[in-house]
This record gives sequence, structure tokens and C-alpha cells, in this order.
Amino acid sequence: MTPDISIIIVSWNIRSALQKNLQGLFALPGHIPFEVLVIDNGSHDGTPSMIRQEFPKVDLIQNEHNRGFAYACNQGLRRARGRVFVLFNPDMLMGEGVLEHAYGTLMRRQDIGVLGVRLVRPDGTLVESVRRDPRLFDQLAILLKLPHLFPQVLNRYLAKDFDYTHSAEVEQVRGSFFAFRRDVYGRIGELDAQNFFIWFEEVDLCRRVREAGWKIWYSAEVSCVDLVGQAFSQQSMRLKQTRLSKSMANYFLKWHGVPQAAIIFALRPYVIGVAAIADLCRFRSSKWK
Repeated sequence: MTPDISIIIVSWNIRSALQKNLQGLFALPGHIPFEVLVIDNGSHDGTPSMIRQEFPKVDLIQNEHNRGFAYACNQGLRRARGRVFVLFNPDMLMGEGVLEHAYGTLMRRQDIGVLGVRLVRPDGTLVESVRRDPRLFDQLAILLKLPHLFPQVLNRYLAKDFDYTHSAEVEQVRGSFFAFRRDVYGRIGELDAQNFFIWFEEVDLCRRVREAGWKIWYSAEVSCVDLVGQAFSQQSMRLKQTRLSKSMANYFLKWHGVPQAAIIFALRPYVIGVAAIADLCRFRSSKWK
């Protein structure tokens, strides 16, 4: 039977969280047929073996090395058979009724191109998942760590005035739960893996969807648990800042042109250097503990 929904999960060295994720998915009441595709980006923690042994229904795509989030998502999208696609982070837990709600809303509301849902931490506190389009000022503030001293500089970008208790049209939603129809994918195309190894791929996609005339929709009626970036925590500050700043620069080059992108490219050596120093300090501190 052809599934209504294809759930696409990209995993990298996050076996335990992914195991709980998959256990939760396959324990859901069977109200809507779905398939699960896991694209493993060269994990060395036994993730592929765990999937084969414990979750034989999962369609596993195994990469020999980390190809990046956008590239791996595209691998899953090409193989997916559903009418609705859900990009779902490995460190997530699907809430009951979420799939039915997402499918029903996207099928009923043809004006919606991408749908996100309410995200909460395991203790029930809100994960702020709505953003406004990046502007040069707020992204420079992020690179220079200004929010540590002046958190209000990101109020516009982080949509601090957004009411998460009500469903609404927004500019972008967090990629942890990112649902869209097959026809949207057919028209918009794949995630831009050439420009975005990780970070900004969903920002770019949301903008492309809006440019094509569809809405980005935040749905407050249902929720998922988000453990927030467990795979990222394994990476060094230097690597994270290298990838973040490159994706940021590529985004501004794509949407705002050379002058704004050049400012970010010029700052990259400083940002990466500071991150490398931070890694060294952390390493020395851990040795003394």
C-alpha cells in the first residue's frame, strides 16, 4: 500500500536518540499509513546495525561519510512515496495526532506550502521555532556573539512577539518538523545542497516556497518533543562556526547579492579563529578537571 506520509530522518552519530524516535513512531496508533526513511551520514556508533536489527520496516540509506543535511534529505525525498513529506530530526519524538493533523491540513489547505508544529522540550517548555527572514544586521550579531551582551538585538529575527498558542502564517519554521506536499516538492525542487551543507537550507526553502505563492504555516494544535541539537553538540565550535558562516554567506549571496555576502565572507576568518580558541580553552579546562 502506498503511504500517505513519508517521514525522512537524517542521522549522524545519534543512535540512542534515533532509537527512541523510531520506537515512538512505530508505537503510534495506525490511523494513517506512513513510511520511514533514515539516511545515515556515515555514523560510526552502530546506528545502521541498530536500524537493521530493530526496525526492519525502515528504508535505510547508508552514506559512507557525512554528505551534509541537505544532500541527505534530497536522497530521502527522491525515494519517498508519500503524498506528504515530513523532514523530521533524529532527536525528536512524534506527538500523537501530529501526522494526521499535518496530512489533513496540507491536503485541505492547498494554499499552505510548508507546515510546522508546536515544539516543546521534554519538560514541556516551549522551543521557539518561528523565525523571520534573516537580515544582515541580526546575522552579523550572531556571528559576533552580540546577543550574549544585548539579547534584544535578535528580537525581530527570533520573532519574540509571536504568539505560539495560535496557528498563523509565518515567514519560516524550524526544520525539526518540516512538512510539505509532493506537488510543492515537484514545483520547488530539492533542498539546495550545493550552497548549504547544513544550516539555512530550510530558510532558503521557505523563501522559495513563499516566492512561488504558498504560505508557511505554524500549527499550534499539535506538538512534538524536540531534544534540540544533540548531534550538533558532538561537533567542535570551530567546525560549527565554519559551516554556519559559510551557509550564511551563501544565503546572502543567493538572496541579497555580493555586497552583503562579502561582509560575512570577510568576517569568517575571525569567527572561525575565535571558535578555535574557544575549543582550545575547553580542551585545556577539561584536562584539568
